[in-house]
Amino acid sequence: MNKSDFLDEMRLEVGLAYDYAVSQEDFMVRILKTIHAAGRKQAVLTIHQYSDDGMKLKYALGIRGLSKEQETLGQGFLFPERLQMTSYVKKGRDQALYLPVYAGNRLTYMISVKLIDSDYRISNQDLIFAQELVQFIQAKQSTFHS
Repeated sequence: MNKSDFLDEMRLEVGLAYDYAVSQEDFMVRILKTIHAAGRKQAVLTIHQYSDDGMKLKYALGIRGLSKEQETLGQGFLFPERLQMTSYVKKGRDQALYLPVYAGNRLTYMISVKLIDSDYRISNQDLIFAQELVQFIQAKQSTFHS
């Protein structure tokens, strides 16, 4: 399957994640599980909740066995409160995407997708998909009641 077909399949799966979600956090966890399964469980995925006190880990998949350096790949270069769009970091064979999720003008969550020692090459198609994903999450968040 080529990358375009793979990402189209992911779009369909993300739509299903929304259909079955009971809350915004459940929706994002379902998206992470979908990406994790599609990536044959080789991706490391996290959701951090952002508040005035900083970032707090809410959910993680595939994080076991990572070194501290791998776990925090790219975080030293990011200023979460200023991050307005998907960001990409690469160091050797390690890559990370950071997807900020906003409620209005306030950063609420940061989703990370990391590929550690991976042959997969993140391309512009992946960055477009990641930005679409953020926009979809933000568009649907008002349908969930806190």
